[in-house]
Amino acid sequence: MMPPSRTGRDASRQLLLDFPRADADQRPLIETGSYASAVGALKRWKLWPGAQFALVGDAAAGKSRLLRWWAGQSGAALVTGEALSLASMDEIARLSVSALAIDDADHPGAGPALLAALNLCRDRNVPVLIAGGAEPAAWFSQPPDLRSRLAAMPVAHIEPPDDATLAARLREDSSLRHLNLPEESVVYLSNRMERSWAAVARVADQIERTPRRAEGLRSARAVLIALGMDPG
Repeated sequence: MMPPSRTGRDASRQLLLDFPRADADQRPLIETGSYASAVGALKRWKLWPGAQFALVGDAAAGKSRLLRWWAGQSGAALVTGEALSLASMDEIARLSVSALAIDDADHPGAGPALLAALNLCRDRNVPVLIAGGAEPAAWFSQPPDLRSRLAAMPVAHIEPPDDATLAARLREDSSLRHLNLPEESVVYLSNRMERSWAAVARVADQIERTPRRAEGLRSARAVLIALGMDPG
């Protein structure tokens, strides 16, 4: 009896290779659909009333990406709400920036430091962009001055995903993983996957783990089944 051929044994298996993720900031910015209003507001930053603006969106909506893009356009320094919460008031008072971007500005411990940073930027006429997950007026109850400042601040919203923008994000996240999806797979997946920004990365990660990596509809269907999503 002849042993099974090496070719026959390996034909049912796929060697999964790992590639470093591409840099999202080097990819073209998505400026349409759910992002259109927010990107438009950020592009007009020199016209912001009081030179202060808030960016709001759901988890994984892309707030950090837009914040970094705006920082590149305006020459802003970047800081997180958590880092602010750990800084002393003296450190904040010594900040020397021409513009400031604060990611996760709604961090629970950032209230007093955020107010100090906003006051500093206002006094020096320095533009500042802050980002969080909900309407800024709901971020903090104390100090009262901060709550009133945030309630009065103009806000740009990343809207919930529509079909076209969800497809664009799936293409983007797949490209970052060096996955080249055919358009029929992109349309199939984006029309049937969970309707949330957070689901995009889960789908892209699962494509990496799935044989044939959504190169056809059968493989794309397997991606959704593995994630417990209705393949339709």
